[in-house]
Amino acid sequence: METTSSSSTTTTDGSVNGMPAPYGRACTNCARAKCRCIYRTSGTDCERCHRLRKECIPSVSVRKRNGKRTHVSRAAQLEAKLEDLVSLLRHQAGPGGKAPSPGEPSVASSTPAPSAHSAASVTSNNSPHAVPVAVLPPQLPECGPVHGKNRPTIMTRGTLLGSVFEPQDMRARTPPPPPAEPPAIPFCAYQPSPFEAADGLLTFRKYMLIFLPFVYLPSNMTEERLRKTYPFLWFSIMTVTSKNVDRRLVMSESVKKFIAQKMVMEHEKSLDLLFGLLVVMGWTHYHIKREKPILSLLASLAKSLVFDLGLNKVPSEPYISACLKTAFHPPPKEKTMEERRAVLACFLLTSQISHSLKRLDALTWTSHMEESLQLLTQRREWEGDDLLVAQVKIQLIVEQLNRAISQSLDNAPPSYYLSALHTQLTNIKTQLPSHLQQNDTILSHISYTELAIHEAAVSKPRIPSTTTVPDLARYAAMEACLHAIKDWFDRHFSIPSYVYIGMTFSYWCHMAHCLLSLYRLSVLDDPSWDRRAVRNKLDLLRICDQLKLGFEEVSAKRRLDSGPTVEEDGFTKFNMMLRTMKNGWSTELAAIDGVDLSQSHATADQYLDGNSNELNLPLFHAEDPEAWMAGLFDMNWDP
Repeated sequence: METTSSSSTTTTDGSVNGMPAPYGRACTNCARAKCRCIYRTSGTDCERCHRLRKECIPSVSVRKRNGKRTHVSRAAQLEAKLEDLVSLLRHQAGPGGKAPSPGEPSVASSTPAPSAHSAASVTSNNSPHAVPVAVLPPQLPECGPVHGKNRPTIMTRGTLLGSVFEPQDMRARTPPPPPAEPPAIPFCAYQPSPFEAADGLLTFRKYMLIFLPFVYLPSNMTEERLRKTYPFLWFSIMTVTSKNVDRRLVMSESVKKFIAQKMVMEHEKSLDLLFGLLVVMGWTHYHIKREKPILSLLASLAKSLVFDLGLNKVPSEPYISACLKTAFHPPPKEKTMEERRAVLACFLLTSQISHSLKRLDALTWTSHMEESLQLLTQRREWEGDDLLVAQVKIQLIVEQLNRAISQSLDNAPPSYYLSALHTQLTNIKTQLPSHLQQNDTILSHISYTELAIHEAAVSKPRIPSTTTVPDLARYAAMEACLHAIKDWFDRHFSIPSYVYIGMTFSYWCHMAHCLLSLYRLSVLDDPSWDRRAVRNKLDLLRICDQLKLGFEEVSAKRRLDSGPTVEEDGFTKFNMMLRTMKNGWSTELAAIDGVDLSQSHATADQYLDGNSNELNLPLFHAEDPEAWMAGLFDMNWDP
């Protein structure tokens, strides 16, 4: 009978057993039976083998006794893995998988060898046809003093680039050249000469900034300095001022590809990009080719740049930064005058495009933009600042009108609201600086805004014809529309034709709107509306003839400057567009006058334009006039 305890065992012969064998040191019999192995103090065998009369065979220890394990940093482990990968790539990059020649240094002598685990994993993952990779013996970082010539190199954090990307056999060679910086201007086969660049900058200053003064170019800003300061703005100016149509369209394609590369692929945001986009948007009729319109896309990209640059509001700290009490961003800087002009011009263009084409919303007006408008008024640096401020104030009225129309049930704001907008417009006109009192650009903008306000009043539902009281307010609004149209064309015809090259795309959209409104008033079938009186006051066909005359003068001058070209100039297309519109309207106007154009050629010549060179424009549809008008300038022009 045996009695056992947790610490010792007493047998029948009175001998006392020793302590249990340490982990991993049990004899083979106890290890096979998975029993505790307790050695007797009086013998060499264990208590179980002694009791069962079996031979007690001690087990052979296979556990490594490393003692204190050396700590290897994470950086050293990552460097070792990188060096393993570089070594394997060097073996695979050799021609035909051959070993290096005796004269070349071996990989093992220049870089640390890969570990057995990494080499085995790479070999097992390779396909049967892969180049065989030699598995080198593992090499651990140095843990103590090692003597001899083949002492391994200690891997530290600072040796990562030197040991992996610049091995010992490559350090003596010439360092590689630094990577080339991305181009700051679009790549194009056509580059303007110094004379052409100076002439283009002069044209931009003299004729274009008087219609859209979004940037201040002082007199000492040469074309070389502008190219260094704002390279993309410089190239965009050179594009729209190029006199040769074919060259301009090639440069335009380069501009579009550059915008896509910088903004979409490289996620770049800069004031230079925004300036260049404003040029493309402002004079987009110089970029139109036989393709789909991209004006809405350009406006959306310009708005995204304003958001990314934070030009429309005061920069604020992110919520997560405020919660963690860490400064992710430096303190906000005060906006420069260039940035304030850029955001105001972006609002002006996007609002004008939104009103004319009805395809997108304008840049939302914010209190910070209002602050920029006030500061630009107080700290004006040139006369263009006053013009930009006046244009933005007028366009804010148009934006309020658009918002009121979209929110009203019948697309007709209340009369008191329209009266308030007209009062604001009158106050702006009376408060203009003295040098803008007779400025054709701002006065034509005011006339167009008056037309937009009065047209909203005309669009109200008519009073039923059964009533005996006429709708005097409606007829007063129609008369005001006619007066605003006449005012706009009087301003336009006072401008010399050589200035047409600087007029913005929005200006030509205003012209198309005025023509369409005049056509509506000329053919309006209302017993109380005298259409003949409209023709006597403002003849639609005569207006078309005057516009064509101006376009022909500009087209002839540009053909003389540029020589023969494959593509036709935009003003030539404007002329063809007007000819097509006139012939389409003449038939209806002749019917109103009671004239049969088929009876007399002399009479027909007074209404129709005999030139057959026209554009394939869609016919006017009274039920959708806005879409038709928007297509006049933003369309696929195919003569």
